[in-house]
Amino acid sequence: MTVRSVLLIAALAACGPKAAISESRMAYAPSLPENCQLELVQVDITAVQFNQQWEVLGYVTLLDTKLQDPAAPENRALVRPRACAMGGSSVAVAMSSAATNQLGQQGSGVVYMVLRPKAWSQGPTKF
Repeated sequence: MTVRSVLLIAALAACGPKAAISESRMAYAPSLPENCQLELVQVDITAVQFNQQWEVLGYVTLLDTKLQDPAAPENRALVRPRACAMGGSSVAVAMSSAATNQLGQQGSGVVYMVLRPKAWSQGPTKF
């Protein structure tokens, strides 16, 4: 975790139960209903098979003022509608980190990767 990340978490420590929620889209896919079925998968992004199997649609990041469990129902409830809106069928934990500053304040961040299977057979789309 970089110094910048630690400072950001510390600065957001007084903001409430979830200090921040953000999302970044990497590719566009048709949205799914906000309660769509998602699989929590474990992936190795350094493996050649990852890029052959998965398309990364985006990321959802949760910052908190306490330690977080990436699989906690509270986090799943926050991530699911965002991942479904991105068109994802699966979610993987891309990063989970925690820090304590010199004042004893804790903070943590979890980054979820929103995925869908790659469709190699899909032909070009007319513009």
